[in-house]
Amino acid sequence: MHVLYLKGLAPGKECMGHDYQELFERNYGIFTAQEQERLQKAHVLIIGCGGIGGVVALILARCGLGRFTLVDFDTYGPTNMNRQIACFTSTQGRNKAEVIGEQILEVNPQAELQIHPTSLALKRVEELIVQADVVFPAADDMAFSLLVFRACQRLGKVALMVVPSGTWANVSIIMPDSPPAEDINGVPYLATYEELREVFELRRYKFGTYFYVPLAAWRIDYYRRFVEEGLAPAQICPTVWLASALGAQEIVKVISGKWRPVASPRYWYLTHRTVHINRIGGPSLQTLLVWQRRLFWYLFQTPLAPAIEFFQRLWWALFQRLEGTREHKRARSQSGACPGYQLTDTHPPDQTAAPFETHVGRGHQPGEIEAMPPSDPVYDRFFERNYGIFTPQEQARIRATRILVIGDSGTGETTAVILARCGFEHFTLVGNGTYAPADMNRQLLCFTHSLGESKTEKVRKSILDINPSADISVHTDYPDELTLESLVKDADIVIPAVEDLAYSVLIFRAARRCGRPAVLCMPSGSLAWVCVFTHATPTIEDVFGIPPLGYRGLRRVMHTREYRCAQYNFITAGDWRVGWYWKYFLDKRPLALICPVEWMAASLAAQETLKLASGRWAPVAAPRCWYIRRGRPRLTRFSRFIRIHRKLGWLIFGRGVGPVLHKLTHLFWRNFFALLKIHQDRRDRGSRR
Repeated sequence: MHVLYLKGLAPGKECMGHDYQELFERNYGIFTAQEQERLQKAHVLIIGCGGIGGVVALILARCGLGRFTLVDFDTYGPTNMNRQIACFTSTQGRNKAEVIGEQILEVNPQAELQIHPTSLALKRVEELIVQADVVFPAADDMAFSLLVFRACQRLGKVALMVVPSGTWANVSIIMPDSPPAEDINGVPYLATYEELREVFELRRYKFGTYFYVPLAAWRIDYYRRFVEEGLAPAQICPTVWLASALGAQEIVKVISGKWRPVASPRYWYLTHRTVHINRIGGPSLQTLLVWQRRLFWYLFQTPLAPAIEFFQRLWWALFQRLEGTREHKRARSQSGACPGYQLTDTHPPDQTAAPFETHVGRGHQPGEIEAMPPSDPVYDRFFERNYGIFTPQEQARIRATRILVIGDSGTGETTAVILARCGFEHFTLVGNGTYAPADMNRQLLCFTHSLGESKTEKVRKSILDINPSADISVHTDYPDELTLESLVKDADIVIPAVEDLAYSVLIFRAARRCGRPAVLCMPSGSLAWVCVFTHATPTIEDVFGIPPLGYRGLRRVMHTREYRCAQYNFITAGDWRVGWYWKYFLDKRPLALICPVEWMAASLAAQETLKLASGRWAPVAAPRCWYIRRGRPRLTRFSRFIRIHRKLGWLIFGRGVGPVLHKLTHLFWRNFFALLKIHQDRRDRGSRR
């Protein structure tokens, strides 16, 4: 049997002058030393290292996990390019488990790996389950995964379930005493692999997945071929990575004990419109779908089967007609109009216009993109599964859209790479940073071999390794306000990704003046905000209570201790350690950040960019936003309390007498943070028990 055993350096030994604590430094802003040690000692078994398995493995590696067992017999092919994290033109034909293993060791040289680049019998998998702390069945073969879930429950092991399809996904932890994975997905209880496999291949059972069309946004003609011809499921990168980040976060919860995991009978339910927690049997549309799938399955085992199949065919014909009509209407409504901005429009748009009613693309006239058929076989092969969601015309808009990413933070590079996997082909990257050890815990392209390298150059090479025909320009100097405006005018969508909030405000202002949409992606600890700003939405100053100052004025005040006091929600909502926050307050520590939340936010930002470019859905625009609190995303509105609180802080402390007033309030802040620390210590003691 072909097995690879890879072991990094001995614990505590330095790699290129950087030890474990230095590589995962920012984790300690969220986790205690004991919680991080649990992560370091944990052992995770991942069966399937493709779309979701590979992303989960690398997120866990960047969280500092120390032991992995990876199982996958498959190799990378062209159709994996649109979503799989280690699929590049340079890795085509290579075994997925081996490539993911190499990248894990490039993130954490102390990690221990056992790699099985072959298919394993269930009995051998059960032997591996016994050795692991958490198991993630992520194989494409759902029948085999269900047997692995059952084995985990029988052997008393925790397992992660992540099931994505199109823009829809379910995510949950399956505890030994939890309701099984079948209850979440409506799969019948069958004893053997052969019986389960037959179910998933039955044409009449596949009809029970018709909700893929309205909920997972599948195109009806693609779904018909999925049912009739066995076409591969439609999938897009933002959904796969968002579901994977949520799954990795649940594993981190289980191992660290930091937060309560979302475990069956509760589960995460994702679509392009919502992310929330459902409950098995609770009042939700998915509950009705689960009951319906099971009912049809049992009816097909009775003498009523021929009659049921007749009515199913009748219903199928009606469903096709209704969905075909709906898709035709949507295509007509998009004709010559999609949510972006014409490049030829150099003046700010009419402030009374609807926020998403202009054109996006490389200067095309109305209706011109709609007439452009896809003509690049290599491109179509790489992004084949996108066509299960997007029409050729929508994919042409995506390909034609010009993206400007200003900044080389973790969110910027992750969002850019996700967009490249969505089929975006025109990028302008701005940034002059180089990779440092403190970037290892979350930055997508930071590895031990890339420390000291240019971030924007690494992103450029990675995008070209995904799509060799991509058009990328790189600027290594941050532009002044005049140059910034010219860069923004040459783009269709702007993604500010700088850690300097004052400069980020300038980018949003330039985008508004030029009539370009800008996508906010702002993570901090286990906290994040994501949304779209346009000429018709409130400004970033409105939603965050930022005063209308110039760059120097903004930077001067934002770097004062008075302003940082107003960010105590980093502790209460973002789970910062009070000791870390106090050093950040004294300007001795950077922002505390963790990989699952940062990649969640980047996936949501890419999803909103995809909405803007394709015109298929309305984006989440200010004052609405995606809000991640303690690693839990939800759709809401920007907090009025934060806005009023910060405006009040600016009013009191943003003036010349601010430092004096701050000294008068110093006693309050010191006691306030002391109370927060007492509360945090009490919670830590509870989690250790």
